[in-house]
Amino acid sequence: MQTSINLQEPFAYSIIPVIIAICLTLILTYYLIYSRRKKEKYKVDEEKVKAIPEKNIKNIPVIKGKYLNQLDTIEYKYTNNMIELRQAYQMISEATRLFVFEITDITTQNYSLKEIKKLNIPNLYELIKEYYEPEFASKSVGNFEASINKARRIINEWN
Repeated sequence: MQTSINLQEPFAYSIIPVIIAICLTLILTYYLIYSRRKKEKYKVDEEKVKAIPEKNIKNIPVIKGKYLNQLDTIEYKYTNNMIELRQAYQMISEATRLFVFEITDITTQNYSLKEIKKLNIPNLYELIKEYYEPEFASKSVGNFEASINKARRIINEWN
């Protein structure tokens, strides 16, 4: 039997929207995995940062004197051009971190700036933050006298 009606071709979907949907899904999945790993990498381990002990029996005046003498030595070396500004800032930073370690038993010499901020010692955080630029910049610039005097003040005012 002959009919005058022609059959239509099967309906075909365009492949382009399917490819776009797959690409978007892969990109979104990659972004979510990468951002989660990045957050975990830089997350400060709160257990690692320990609180300041309440009662420490230490001879604080002797410890203060030791680190104030170190600051005097650093200042002497810098003013007599024995060390450069970057090295002077590194030495001041090390001395203040070791001072806090010796007083509190917190290994601040191993902590990053973020970890020091978590310790809730604002004076130390501000001091180390001030030293970061001269320590790590390509060209060290800073007010050495003000910085070393601030370090002395923090050591002298420590309880």
